[in-house]
Amino acid sequence: MDRLGQSKPFGLNGAMLHTWGTLFLAAGVVSRGILQGQLLQIGQVTAEQLLQAMQGSKTVMLYVTLALVLQAMETCAVPIFAFLLVEGAQHTASFRNYFLRVAGLAVLCEIPYNLALTGRVLDMSARNPVFGAVLGLALLYFYRRFSDNTVTAWTVRAVATAAALLWCSMLSVQNGGGMVLLTAVLWAFRSKPLLRSLVGAAAVLLCCLGSMFYMAAPMAFLAVHFYNGEKGEQSRWANYLAYPALLVAAAAVRLVF
Repeated sequence: MDRLGQSKPFGLNGAMLHTWGTLFLAAGVVSRGILQGQLLQIGQVTAEQLLQAMQGSKTVMLYVTLALVLQAMETCAVPIFAFLLVEGAQHTASFRNYFLRVAGLAVLCEIPYNLALTGRVLDMSARNPVFGAVLGLALLYFYRRFSDNTVTAWTVRAVATAAALLWCSMLSVQNGGGMVLLTAVLWAFRSKPLLRSLVGAAAVLLCCLGSMFYMAAPMAFLAVHFYNGEKGEQSRWANYLAYPALLVAAAAVRLVF
């Protein structure tokens, strides 16, 4: 009877946040893999040809508009997963195992990611966004290891942050720079929820210097701000396998159609 009388904490739990983040990732896969890559053939047609097609067909105009909206929605996944990454690093029983699981997921997703977005098994133009989470966790290792306020610790943290951003650039990790930047900000303000959301939203706008699609990303901090601290009912392996399953489904659509 006591349990029946207990009310659930207000807000979003970890499972809900993960679901929203996955939905935003799905929006990006549909946009870049199916609408842009398959239907509009972005990269195979010139900008002039695409413009002419838009002027001559309402359907093409609709596809372009939908692709832009969905790609903007995809950036909302970055603050959510950066936040979950920080939460995971704080509460995991084994940081090493946590890192290995995320790294394994990044490797697992690479071929399905290539197939879903380009239709090729190997594509060196970009790495899947899970590698951004791997670099974010590597960054958090140094933040945890050198957490005091000495000059040495500040120097190590600064160098680690710069190195993570550089690796994102060199590897062309999709949304990797945004993931690393927000992981750093959310870790710094992890004990101050209001500042975490405000500074995080401001920081994500800096990503607009690299991609204007990030204009939509600050909205994700509404979800982050209302996190209630509860893990929620979730399956670890279902969470890890959701993204590769999504990529496989998108790759199958490209193959069939």
